[in-house]
Amino acid sequence: MMPLELLTPGERGEIFEIRHCGGCGGGCHSHGQSHHHDHGHHHKKATATRAEEMGLRVGKQVEVLSNDGNLLLLLVDEARIAIDRRMARSIKVKGVMA
Repeated sequence: MMPLELLTPGERGEIFEIRHCGGCGGGCHSHGQSHHHDHGHHHKKATATRAEEMGLRVGKQVEVLSNDGNLLLLLVDEARIAIDRRMARSIKVKGVMA
């Protein structure tokens, strides 16, 4: 498993985990892990991360089209998605192949 930000153009991987919750140290959305969001917030239900709203979800296959500067251009389900390096750092992928 590695951060999405480390993939080079042409490499693909499966999203394994999306970290987003500062109060728990991450790992809130991943394969085989359940996490209750109770960090003193008064939310009844966990909200989706910005990455998930953009279509980046656990189990999705992603291909890196470009990785330079502060942006990564990804191919997900035949759609091109641009994300910043901070978001890419919060997404862990597995099964990386060229």
